[in-house]
Amino acid sequence: MFSRLSAWITARSVPAGSAGRIVVLAPKQTLLAAGDWLDDLASKAGPLTLGVTDAERDGDLSDPGDDRPAVALPPDLARERLARLQPRAVVVIGPVGKLGSPLAAITAPRLWMNAEGDAPAGVEWAGIFAARDQACNAPGTQVIGDPIAGAVELPAAPAPDTDFCERFREYHEKGHPILLAPNTGPGEEAFAFAVLFAVLRKTAAILLLAPADRERHEPVYRDAIKYSLPIIRHNRFMTSFVPRKNRVYYIEDPETLHSAYGCAHITLPGGTLAASETPQDLGLPLAHGSAVVCGPADDPARPDAATRLRMAAEHTGLVSRGSTPEEVADEVLARLAEGRTAQDRRDDLTQWQQRQANARSTVRDALTGSLANA
Repeated sequence: MFSRLSAWITARSVPAGSAGRIVVLAPKQTLLAAGDWLDDLASKAGPLTLGVTDAERDGDLSDPGDDRPAVALPPDLARERLARLQPRAVVVIGPVGKLGSPLAAITAPRLWMNAEGDAPAGVEWAGIFAARDQACNAPGTQVIGDPIAGAVELPAAPAPDTDFCERFREYHEKGHPILLAPNTGPGEEAFAFAVLFAVLRKTAAILLLAPADRERHEPVYRDAIKYSLPIIRHNRFMTSFVPRKNRVYYIEDPETLHSAYGCAHITLPGGTLAASETPQDLGLPLAHGSAVVCGPADDPARPDAATRLRMAAEHTGLVSRGSTPEEVADEVLARLAEGRTAQDRRDDLTQWQQRQANARSTVRDALTGSLANA
């Protein structure tokens, strides 16, 4: 009873200063990550109101600049609240879900970006923009990349360290995958081992493991021994080649890790496998042409460049993700089954960067053009 009364009261009004603006509709975490893109959009197209589609009350998303009010706009309140907001235009980010009917009831220009799934009936769009091929089946959809991340600068891939990679010759010759878990933090090594065990049920493989914190090197190594996996410690490696019976290659210095990026078929980035303070690094493995599979952990409350890069790469299908070690292992096996080379993936990366370079300007121009014609 109280919740219904609260929803009715919320629907009957909107915060002061939120009406007559461009309304951006998205879940809270998406809006948090989109901060600098929204700054750019507001500077070119006009003031914004943030419609938080997974909030039941106003104020769930803070407005640090006091110039971008946040309004609760879940589907059950959207029809009445959009009418009260009288938006100049509406920009929807991500799947529309149950917002189709409220969107059809307004006459303001509507744009749909990072579009996914079916287009709702009865809604005419001024522009539909998808982050990846085949994400949205609506007629007229343009694939432009993810404007939230915008242009993406990645490190140039140096030439592979052939001397280092040569020691894994037997794995290459037999077609056995080389997995790399770089810059792992607390709890992530156990996740990486669980992924390795799941992969080993299907094929022989080796995991190159490199904890981020030097002070953890020795305790992590002792823990790794408990898994009863044949392990080689790089700093004590004395022979020319790593025998195929080995399952873990343990790395404890940044120079060796840098060389390892050029050898890995699949990278499981630290900072994504379990909640930790380890910064996510997708740039180096992508630049080297490694297939990247992320784990379930992220830090959406910290919308820095690395977080936005990961979101864009996942939205656009450049990298994949799993919620459990078994799901990550399935993604690993799926990437291996594609039979694509490192050069193939670097070509994909070049095309992706070209799309990303113009993603923001494409949406901005479509929005300003629709406002001018409204």
